[in-house]
Amino acid sequence: MKSAKEIFDIRFFVRLACILLIIALAIFLYFYGKQRTVYIDNWSAEINGTRYSAEDWALVSVDGGETTEFAPRMRIGVPLRGRTHTIKVTYDDRSYNEIELPEVEFTVEYDTSLLSIPALVAGVPVEDCISEFIIQPAPEPAAEDPAAGTDDMMDAGFGDMSMEI
Repeated sequence: MKSAKEIFDIRFFVRLACILLIIALAIFLYFYGKQRTVYIDNWSAEINGTRYSAEDWALVSVDGGETTEFAPRMRIGVPLRGRTHTIKVTYDDRSYNEIELPEVEFTVEYDTSLLSIPALVAGVPVEDCISEFIIQPAPEPAAEDPAAGTDDMMDAGFGDMSMEI
């Protein structure tokens, strides 16, 4: 029988430290290394019962990166790593004065999120401007009645292709 000193030697503690390090690295990479997509859109939006119309023109920069110009009804996906990001918006008001909003920090909770520029410009808190973006599948074409389609088949010009055996 082995004694406690033989079981808990230096190799045991090295192996335990390696296992704990791998678990900590996995948790860190899950939260901070995971890529999420934020769709920034300039569409008219309704948030909490209030309607916000699309901006005529806007410049948006996420995390100090490339500045993108938005026209009405534009939506652009931005891949981001981590959870906390910043966004900077410049837009024209109704009198064509260029207004630059202060940089706003936001947290991404979902794998695919939708951030509304018109709501952000209107002063809505950024937490309310972000929602989960669920991609809707294309609708299935209506199934035709099989009995109705047999009489309406068009001749492809090959004649009778049936084979008698």
